[in-house]
Amino acid sequence: MNKISRFVIWICSKFTKSEIEQIVKELTDILNNRNPNVKPKDDFKEKYPNYRNFYVDPNPPITRPKPVLPQFNWKELLDNYKTKHNKPLKPITPKNPNNKVPSDCICRTCGAPADYLYFNDGKKRSQIKCKICNSLSQIQPRYLYKSKYSCPYCNSPLQLKKHRANFDLYHCTNNSCPHYISAKNKLNFGEKLLLSIKPFQFKLRYYYREYHFTNEQLCLSSPSKPYFTLSNIRNSLNTLSLILTFHISFAISARKTALIMRKVFQIPVSYQTVLNYCQSAAYWCHKFNLAYKSKIDDNIVGDEDYIKISGKNHFAFFFLSSEKRAIISYHIHNTRDTLPAVVSINEAIRTSQPYQHITTITDSNPSYTAAILHINKSRPLDNPIIHKTVTGLQNLDSESEEYRTFKQIIERFARTYKQHVRPAHGFKDFNGAISTTVLFVTHYNFLRPHMTLNYSVPVPLNELKNIPTFQGQWAKILEIACKL
Repeated sequence: MNKISRFVIWICSKFTKSEIEQIVKELTDILNNRNPNVKPKDDFKEKYPNYRNFYVDPNPPITRPKPVLPQFNWKELLDNYKTKHNKPLKPITPKNPNNKVPSDCICRTCGAPADYLYFNDGKKRSQIKCKICNSLSQIQPRYLYKSKYSCPYCNSPLQLKKHRANFDLYHCTNNSCPHYISAKNKLNFGEKLLLSIKPFQFKLRYYYREYHFTNEQLCLSSPSKPYFTLSNIRNSLNTLSLILTFHISFAISARKTALIMRKVFQIPVSYQTVLNYCQSAAYWCHKFNLAYKSKIDDNIVGDEDYIKISGKNHFAFFFLSSEKRAIISYHIHNTRDTLPAVVSINEAIRTSQPYQHITTITDSNPSYTAAILHINKSRPLDNPIIHKTVTGLQNLDSESEEYRTFKQIIERFARTYKQHVRPAHGFKDFNGAISTTVLFVTHYNFLRPHMTLNYSVPVPLNELKNIPTFQGQWAKILEIACKL
């Protein structure tokens, strides 16, 4: 008796006939796709565990050597020949026109043109010899391939597979590559049959993406400049500070904040005024966050959180120092691709010390691996950014077990961030989302006591030490920010 038969007997022993009819009805709705929230178990991934198993290989490619420059000057050699023999060296005139060397060929030793070259290997016509310096050359030598990179596993040249607006995709085509053979041996029998039908559904070879981001694309997300300044608001700076205290520090919604201002302090403000004031203050607090950013630790942790903007999912990228617990980078983007990861990591390491050894701990999102490969291209070869990944909720590998505590730091931080953005129930536009995030970062770094730091703030400032209230500290921060 199989497990399904036993399960049917168990249902009959636990439920009545009417309840079983209700169960059958619910199951029929699921089979007919009338209940989109519940789907039957898909065992396809269990049968084909390597199907579309996309990841970014952490090993960077090998930069191919540049073409060897000619060692001699063919014109000087011709002058020496004329001086020594009292006659010029004549070019080669083959009897058969088909034996003439292509006009774009040159000697790799002296740089002589095709007029002084001839084929030296008969019908193959792949090797040429120079009449001036008597050296041999190949028409298409291996080091003159168009590819700039070599496979780190087999040293074969990487071929350009795709050209996109933001990146070029290179891959290794060597069938004897150890990386390709190892990945192919991991396939089970069913996957090997599927590979013969759909080879494009398996990532077995070494791939490398060379990104071409512009300076405009690498800009950090920031609030837009408000149409009015803080000096033009109708209420006082103390009123603005109270609004920031309730709406940001205590994570109270804009409508409840306006209600508190009217019913407690008798200050007539609407919820839209609360949002306008916060967006205006966020423009200056963003400059304050960047100017007073702390030095980073050797270990930094990063992750992204979901937020809703105009009903669509966006992603808020954060990076934290592991010891100081300070937010060292924040960025909002509509994707979780490599571009926002590059922007976030660049901002995170902006205040690092020269030749500081930095280790980045993230989840297994391949965007972080690709971003670190892109950033390491511009860093010294002896001081790259080390990347460690923590995969899943269980420690299934030694690396996840070693760095699990760092990942828990960013996960606990995500709960705090969600607590402050949840009262908004989503944002109307991008400026509202980034403004709330900027103000939250200001509160988290400079105002919020942290239990792990003995109830000290992550980034202490001397200007805020003797100010006991949140509204007084907000007022002082805005005062300093407007002077930047």
